Amino acid sequence: MNRKLTIPPPTLESLSEGESIALLIRHSARYSIPAGEAGMDVRLTPEGHLLAEELGAFIGNRLGVLHTSPVGRCVETSQAIARGAKKNTEIVQDRLLGDPGVYVADGKLAGSTIGRLGHESVVDALIACKQLDGWANPLVATRTLVEHIMIPTRRKPGVHVFVTHDTLVTTAAAHCLEAPLTKAEWPLFLEALILVPSDNGVRAKYRHWSGRIPWL
Repeated sequence: MNRKLTIPPPTLESLSEGESIALLIRHSARYSIPAGEAGMDVRLTPEGHLLAEELGAFIGNRLGVLHTSPVGRCVETSQAIARGAKKNTEIVQDRLLGDPGVYVADGKLAGSTIGRLGHESVVDALIACKQLDGWANPLVATRTLVEHIMIPTRRKPGVHVFVTHDTLVTTAAAHCLEAPLTKAEWPLFLEALILVPSDNGVRAKYRHWSGRIPWL
C-alpha cells in the first residue's frame, strides 16, 4: 500500500499537553461520500484503519475512556485506536458525538435544512450561533458537549478519546476558542480539538488557536 496520509502533527503534539487530556477527534480516513448522500454507511479505507492503529500505538497505555459516534467509520476508528494501544478498553457508543450528535434537535428537520442550505452553510451557521430548523442552540450544545467530555477527563489521568465527525469538531473548536473557522480550517482525518482541565477552567487548543474556554 502506498501511504499518502499521516496523523496530523497537532494530534501527536497534543499527547504532551498534560497528564489528563481529551481529544475530540475526527474519525480516520474514509471512502468518498457519493454526491447528494449523507454517507452514514461509508466506512474507513485500509489506510484509515492503519492510521488509527498508529495513533493508538502513540497513546499506548495512557488510553483512558474511548467514546465514539455510533456511525460505522467512527466505531471502526475507535476499534483501531484500541488495537494500536493494545488495551482492552470499553468502546462506548455516544449519541452526543453522532447519530444524531449534540447539535441536532430533530434529525428529520436537520436533514431537510442540510438539503436546502448545504453542509458547509449549516456549519457556518452553527459557528456563528445562528438558530436553524432542526438544530439545537449551538453554544448551549457546545457547552453540553464540553461538560460531558470533561467528566471523565477530570476524574483520572490519561488520554481520553471522543471520536466524532468534522461538523462537531469544527463547531466546538470555533466556540471554545472564539475562532471564526472557515472550510479550509475544518479538521483533517484524525485531527482533534484538545481539551485540558486546569485549576481555573478548561484550556482548549486547535491548530494555532489556544486559550482558556471563556464561558467555562
